[in-house]
This record gives sequence, C-alpha cells and structure tokens, in this order.
Amino acid sequence: MNDAIGPAPERQALAAHSVESLREEDCWSLLGARGIGRLASIGADGGPDIFPVNTLLHERKVYFRSGPGMKLVQVTAEPRVAVEFDGGEPPWRWSVVIRGTARRLDRDDEIEASGVADLVSLSPTPKDDFVCVEPSAVSGRRFRTDYPSKG
Repeated sequence: MNDAIGPAPERQALAAHSVESLREEDCWSLLGARGIGRLASIGADGGPDIFPVNTLLHERKVYFRSGPGMKLVQVTAEPRVAVEFDGGEPPWRWSVVIRGTARRLDRDDEIEASGVADLVSLSPTPKDDFVCVEPSAVSGRRFRTDYPSKG
C-alpha cells in the first residue's frame, strides 16, 4: 500500500476534527469590506477561467471594477460565477466561496451607493466598468494548520 497517498490514519483523524464548515454569517464576518478575490467564470470554450479581482463588499453583494476584455465578456455572456476569498490567522486558515449572478452596473445611483467607483485596483489598466455579483449561495470552511508532526 502506498502511504504517500492521503494522510496517515492518525493525521486523518485529527484533520477530520480540525475542519469546520462555516455558517453564512461567519463567512460574511471573515470577509470584511474589501479584499482580493478570485472570480471564477465560464469561458467561451465552456471551460473555467479564474481572474484575481479587487473587491468591495456592500450589503452582502460583491462588487468589482473591470476594463474591457475577456473577464467582462465572459460574465456578460455567462453571468453564473463564483468568487473565492481566503485568509487566516495562525493556527487557522479559511476559505469562503460566494456563488451568484454577475451583472454589469449601468445606473449611476447604484454605482455611487455601492461605493465601487472608489475601489482602487492593483492593476494599472483602466477599470471603467462596474460589476455586481448577487449571491445565491455562500459557503466557507476553516481548518487548523498546526498539526503535530510525527518524529
């Protein structure tokens, strides 16, 4: 039997008790107001694509800016998306996934109310389009990273 596949039984038992599914409320609390997420969308070829995006969370919706290009084309053609965030403080790490529907914002009052126009992007390219992801599902997991090592 190959011991390199999967954790040893004692680590497997520890891992089973060290992974916690998060309640939706806990997920939103971990996220805060701004961050960097990974937008998963469906490409023209039907395969998945992932884009890093600077995000703003407002009223339990995810907002980001975009410039013209593949990301905006893809979320317009197929608005079902997911946005993943992760972080943590030792000994914990967490991951939150928000699944939902993306839509390009076209009303000035909605852009202003969300605050997305003030969102600063780390990318140097102009980002003059605004997108909102309205969640249909929010899930998260937290896990320990301080497993005891076996000497």
